Amino acid sequence: MNVALIFGGRSPEHEVSIITAHQVNAALAEMYDVIPIYITKEGAWLTDDKFKELSTFTEGSLPRAADFDTVSVEFETRAKFSAIPKRGGLFSKKRELPIDVVFPAIHGVHGEDGSLQGLLELMDVPYVGAGVVGSGVGMDKIMMKAILSENGLPILPYVPFTKHDWDVVSTDILKVIEEKIIYPMFVKPAVSGSSIGVSRAKDEAELRDAIELACRYCHRVVVEQGIEEGYEINCSVIGTHTPTPSVCEQPITSTDFLSFDDKYIHENSETGSDSIDLVGSDVASGMAGAERKIPAPIPEELTLHIQNLATMAFQVLDCAGIARIDFLVSSEEQVYVNEINTIPGSFSFYLWEPVGISFAELVTQLVDLALETHKEKNRLIYSYSTNLLSQAGASFAKLKTDSPSEETE
Repeated sequence: MNVALIFGGRSPEHEVSIITAHQVNAALAEMYDVIPIYITKEGAWLTDDKFKELSTFTEGSLPRAADFDTVSVEFETRAKFSAIPKRGGLFSKKRELPIDVVFPAIHGVHGEDGSLQGLLELMDVPYVGAGVVGSGVGMDKIMMKAILSENGLPILPYVPFTKHDWDVVSTDILKVIEEKIIYPMFVKPAVSGSSIGVSRAKDEAELRDAIELACRYCHRVVVEQGIEEGYEINCSVIGTHTPTPSVCEQPITSTDFLSFDDKYIHENSETGSDSIDLVGSDVASGMAGAERKIPAPIPEELTLHIQNLATMAFQVLDCAGIARIDFLVSSEEQVYVNEINTIPGSFSFYLWEPVGISFAELVTQLVDLALETHKEKNRLIYSYSTNLLSQAGASFAKLKTDSPSEETE
């Protein structure tokens, strides 16, 4: 089976996506023929087996469109991906890429947010992970919180607003925030990942600076209530209609929240230099530089409660495949749903290893789920026979006959 691995993209998390794709390719290669499709920062779609090697991206500059075959999406007789040779010649011609299923590995906007999933839906191509809606609300923190709240899941107080409103009535927005939320607060771009643009604010001055930063990454911003004396618990969920929760983990950090560097870069104790662990780390889950306790050292009753909430969040947000749900727990053991991370924001394979599922086995399950979901969609009815057009034709003809002529007017 041929699996197209799509990664890169026009996103602030472009480099993170490259590392994720490197890990996913290693896992997929045990069972499938992988067709790498790399999207440059400028939006060019490229393909080459060299993209399976991390050195293609780490030795010098990032790949240029002029040096590789480009990928086109066509809708002539049927939707398909084609590769166009980088240099035209007498015997060179575009070729169809034999893709059976797509594995999205683009982090953030233009990939994780439902836009890529929408293209694949139009093409009628099976793909791994949540659909358009699940991916969209999974990325959009404001919509996510609204849906969670509407379905009775516990969340902390939050205030959403737009960059335009902030530019026009910032004083009023600050008043609303401070009336509804107490410090410390967390300020986030509504659509972003990897903690890019996220800040913690403990007073008004920091709050203003944090909002200004968030507005640079998204035109919509959300300010959330923080917890002073609490901790984080995460739980992964896999499946579709009857999803299964994983064991719980407790991330251990020395900071108020995990920054981009905390998630992906940490100091090498032997060399003193910054590095990323590619072997065995969960860079794809955004937790490479963090310590964690698995299973989380919490009471069994609390574990079951969190697993139940994780499953409910997965379902009400219309997710599929796999996702990690992050929770905040107060010192009184009050649990709040913080956010959900669909793929590739999290594969959370380390949460499935305790039950004997390797990363390679996990991605195989995800491919199988993608194929099953696609078959289920194609059993739906997408056409409806009606005489509407013939009736409309008769109505328009009568309208034209009844209309007064120019001479009469």
